[in-house]
Amino acid sequence: GAVTVTSGKGTATSSGGVTVATADGGTAGVSGDMLLKTGTTTAGNSGSYTVTTGAAVGGAGGAIEMTVGTGNTGAGGAVKLTAGQSTGASGDDGGAMELTAGESTVNNKAGGDVTVTAGQGAGTTAGAGGAVAIAAGIGDTALGGAVTV
Repeated sequence: GAVTVTSGKGTATSSGGVTVATADGGTAGVSGDMLLKTGTTTAGNSGSYTVTTGAAVGGAGGAIEMTVGTGNTGAGGAVKLTAGQSTGASGDDGGAMELTAGESTVNNKAGGDVTVTAGQGAGTTAGAGGAVAIAAGIGDTALGGAVTV
C-alpha cells in the first residue's frame, strides 16, 4: 500500500514543514544512514523517485539543495548521480542524464546559469585542485557518443 506524509495546510499563512532525519552519533559512534528507494519488480517498470518543489505566485520558486558533510580526519562526502543501466538481450538504451538550467519567459530576462567547478586544493606542495572531465560513451559495435561544447 501507499504511504503519504503531509504537513498541515495553511489557509491564511504558511503550511507546516516536514523533517525526516537521523539522530547524531554518540562520542564513539556514527550517525545513522538514510535510504529512500523504490522497490524492484520482475515484470514491468520499477517505481520512480521524484523530488519537486512547489510553484510560487507572488514570490520565488522553491529551491532543491543537496549538501554533503565535511570530513575532519577523512575525506569530505562524495556526490554521485548515476543513470540506470539497461541489461538483458531485449534491453533498451541506458538511462539518460540531463542537467538543464531554468528558462525565463520574461522579456529581456536571462535563463539560468549552469556552473561546474572542481574543488580547490590546499597546501604548498601537493594540494592540487580537482579536475573536470567530460567524456562521451564508448560504442560497442557502433560509434561512440559525441562531446559538444
